[in-house]
Amino acid sequence: MKKTTNDYPWKFTSVGGTVRVKIESGEDIRHLGELDRKLWTVLSCPVTGLEFDGKTLQLLDADGDGKIRVDEVIAAAQWLTGIVKDADLILKGEDELPFTAFNEENPDGARLLASARQILANLGIEKESIALEDTADNVKIFAGTRFNGDGIITPASAPDEATAGLIETIAGIASAVDR
Repeated sequence: MKKTTNDYPWKFTSVGGTVRVKIESGEDIRHLGELDRKLWTVLSCPVTGLEFDGKTLQLLDADGDGKIRVDEVIAAAQWLTGIVKDADLILKGEDELPFTAFNEENPDGARLLASARQILANLGIEKESIALEDTADNVKIFAGTRFNGDGIITPASAPDEATAGLIETIAGIASAVDR
């Protein structure tokens, strides 16, 4: 069954007597904002109690009200399809993204590519893609960097020996442990 709403050629299927839109491509995801609200099967869902990653659900819940609504799904879909060159990659379910897949013309895509390269550099890994596994351990990612994100300033982060000496003196008084 095909139906056009707002000029995008949506495909529909009947599941349990309910007609639903079929999401089969990245372009379908890109055009979610054009789908008539009357054709959405669900207009909101809770961020808890679902068989879906809880952290992802919390990220989708942009206003933090405990529910994911249509506008939040649309915003996430537009952002996600904007940061990659080929939106079909979203549906492949792979845990690794080649650097060539990032859309550098999109400011967020360019920032994510730079972040991916920095993460791998921090880990001492040389490859042209980033995997979910590469991003999993923040402590490991920042452990060897001058500024590792923990807020502790060490002598190694100083631009010169005099500043390093001052930091060491201050560190001798403080009791915080650097990552």
